[in-house]
Amino acid sequence: MAATQFGSISDSRLRQVGGGPEPVSPQLYAARDGAAPGGPDPFFRLQFHTDGIQGDDATVFCVPLRPLGGGSPWETWAGPEPIELALDDDIRAVASADHVVVHARKAVGPDTDMTEATLAVYGGVLQRIRDLGYSNLVRIWNFVPDINGGSGDDEIYTRFNRGRAAAFDRLGLHPRQFPAATGVGCPAGAPLTVVILASRSEPLAIENPRQVSAYHYPRQYGPWPPAFARAMILPDRDGGKLYISGTASIVGHESQHRDIEAQLQETLANLDQLMETVGARLPGVAVGPRRIWRVYLRDPADLMHVEAEVARRLGGNDSVVFLQADICRRELRVEVEGVCELTTASVRSHA
Repeated sequence: MAATQFGSISDSRLRQVGGGPEPVSPQLYAARDGAAPGGPDPFFRLQFHTDGIQGDDATVFCVPLRPLGGGSPWETWAGPEPIELALDDDIRAVASADHVVVHARKAVGPDTDMTEATLAVYGGVLQRIRDLGYSNLVRIWNFVPDINGGSGDDEIYTRFNRGRAAAFDRLGLHPRQFPAATGVGCPAGAPLTVVILASRSEPLAIENPRQVSAYHYPRQYGPWPPAFARAMILPDRDGGKLYISGTASIVGHESQHRDIEAQLQETLANLDQLMETVGARLPGVAVGPRRIWRVYLRDPADLMHVEAEVARRLGGNDSVVFLQADICRRELRVEVEGVCELTTASVRSHA
């Protein structure tokens, strides 16, 4: 696979690897190794480990988090043969005719202004993504070192939100165009790491009626509220995918409960509500049985308290990966995100 300068690839080259007249989305596998079991070759892969070392494979993106419970360090997304757009220490990207995935990192330290670092990472890729024709942000994963460090408006997460908001403002995004997202903490000393999935197809944002939209949070959570949708539907030729943002024990805008079991139940109630909302928003569309989940735990010792219930409610080892990560609010101990297939091709008529 030959490298192409990020931002210079031609439309004709992209059409050579297209998925046909209707778009095809990357398919997530909770792989036990580096390959997609029983499926096509990887479009890209995430490798979870905390040393931050990138290998030579341009389609492998390092995420600085530790798997828990003996889980696989791999997450494989299968799809069309990728075109490598960039390969260096800071930016990797792969593309098909329908989608682009960018992995961007920036070294940060105790004296780093997280607002400027976030703006640099986002600003370094978002306009180039748009220039390539992938004008719709679908899903962004943010792994923020020492996310709970500082306090008040100087908290790391608050400053991250300021940088993200500034980048979206430069791009002219309306809140209805905000992507699904996760923002969790990785160890201090790790790079700020952002993974972006963008598409030529227009997605549909879904909000949770149990929760205030994150971009409408009151001032107590900082002057720059988090800029993301609770979930995003992306239509494709197989029906569509539902990308569920990082979801925690929040009702309205307030955190609920202190113990891990109660927080998990509230989180699962929010996930259930989101999936029910899909059917209410799009009559005839339902979330299918194929669902892949990530569960982020602040304290690895909590795994023993949640693993059985997660398996009962969300699925077993083939559909769930547990990762150690700090949650964006100090009082929260668990966060869950997911990717779910939708069961009908009629999604496109509603988007």
